Amino acid sequence: MNIYKLKLLLLATGAVFFTSCTSLLYTSLDVLRPANVAFATDANDLLIVNNTVNQPAEYGHRNELINEVPKNVLIKTDSMAIFCLGALTDDLEGKDFFSSVQLNPNTINQENDFFKSSQLNDETVKNLCLANHVNVVLSLDKIKVDDDLIENYLPESSTFLSTLELKFETSWSIHYLNKQEVTSVQYNDTVFWESESYNRKKAISDLPNREDALVDGALTVGHKAVNRFVPYWDKVDRYFFNPRNKIMKQGMDSVYVKNWKAAINLWESELNKTKSNWIQAQAANNIAIGYEITGDLDKALEYATKAYYSVGKMTIVDYQSFVRLSDYLNELTQRKKELDILKKQLGE
Repeated sequence: MNIYKLKLLLLATGAVFFTSCTSLLYTSLDVLRPANVAFATDANDLLIVNNTVNQPAEYGHRNELINEVPKNVLIKTDSMAIFCLGALTDDLEGKDFFSSVQLNPNTINQENDFFKSSQLNDETVKNLCLANHVNVVLSLDKIKVDDDLIENYLPESSTFLSTLELKFETSWSIHYLNKQEVTSVQYNDTVFWESESYNRKKAISDLPNREDALVDGALTVGHKAVNRFVPYWDKVDRYFFNPRNKIMKQGMDSVYVKNWKAAINLWESELNKTKSNWIQAQAANNIAIGYEITGDLDKALEYATKAYYSVGKMTIVDYQSFVRLSDYLNELTQRKKELDILKKQLGE
């Protein structure tokens, strides 16, 4: 281990932590994450419907400019639901999670009260399902935005800072053909822009047009919604320890050619042979990553636990590595829980 910086911290446990630059190599993994909401396993054909009432133009749009009284402004927002649902539909079609995905973009809500969110009744759901040959309906029941254009002067830099912040609130419901089961969820999303300039007018003009920003915000909300409704792939980094140890480095040589079995066997031999708790921790960590990459999450969790407890036996510990091992154990524990949820969502 190459130590470039040493900083001692004495803890109540009696362990001494130091910070250092540890030799590490990393790889990226694609990890399947569960959705926030689980559809029924037999929900194969999806219809997305617009069940919103348009937000009034005079509601939710505020300017707070220098030397002026804050005031509301008029902004048309009657297309927000359409853009949001269009983005969601495009992304869901690319997921291949459902056999078919259809969109009914124009609102079917006959109410006039924007502030009251109403869900589809059983008869409407049945008629929609039969007319479109689907067995599940995802309904956007409300989309609301509060947007603020705020202007500030920064005396320390003698510049003007303008910000445009959009806070979206969406309400959704999931309905099934011939089932009374309804799942209701609500999400909040924020979209933000800022501009800084010595010129006050430029700080404002460099922000996006207000109506364009609302469209971009609605599209962003739609894109973010897809990972809330269906499982998604997430890229994560994993870090291998690469100490000045012959067997450990031979294991890394096998990693370069993706011979995971050979790498695991080499690290396992060093883990069982060495008397150093630190080498044990590093070997166990690398083995855990090898098993995670090859799909054995139980084994990965077993060895990540060994790595964590090996470090716990030490009196002098590399603080950054201790945090890394602890975080990795927590990540695998969370992945184990997520895997159980995924099996239900994927019908396994």
